[in-house]
Amino acid sequence: MNSLMTVREAADYLKLNYMTVYRLAQRGRLPAIKVGRNWRFKKEILDDWLVREARTLEGNVLVIDDDPNVRDLLTDIVSGQGYTVVSAENGERAIEEVGRRHFDIIFLDLVLPGISGLEALHAIKERDKRAVIVVVTAYGDDPIALEAMSMGPLLLIRKPFKVGDIKEVLNMVVARR
Repeated sequence: MNSLMTVREAADYLKLNYMTVYRLAQRGRLPAIKVGRNWRFKKEILDDWLVREARTLEGNVLVIDDDPNVRDLLTDIVSGQGYTVVSAENGERAIEEVGRRHFDIIFLDLVLPGISGLEALHAIKERDKRAVIVVVTAYGDDPIALEAMSMGPLLLIRKPFKVGDIKEVLNMVVARR
């Protein structure tokens, strides 16, 4: 008989955060079985789910950061997950890109040369209300970050981030579609 995995085991297997796996199971976005009060997962079913979900990972992502190392790292991680990525080194270029096409996800640094990330955020939200905006900043408790987060349903990732943090955000956005 095949054994069932716990939430923690499934999270390790999927390389996702424990709470993300729990919430996805709870919302019916991840195939799971409720045994008593606990979620359980079958490896074979998770493997099938991963194959199906991999096909839905198409979309456009905009990465906005003035640090070329961060920009390149984010671009590599996101494109490695099957997304088409456009990058911008400042807010002005980001606003131009958003004017050209829709982006499903936008990773936005708040500290940018020229117009600030907050100003770019305002302009981006005016042009594309459907994009999921992920604020990427080293200053999560800064008043600027708090102001950005007050503008609506945004996600925040603190620098330095881990590859798993970015993948988790991508998986959350796919699960919300």
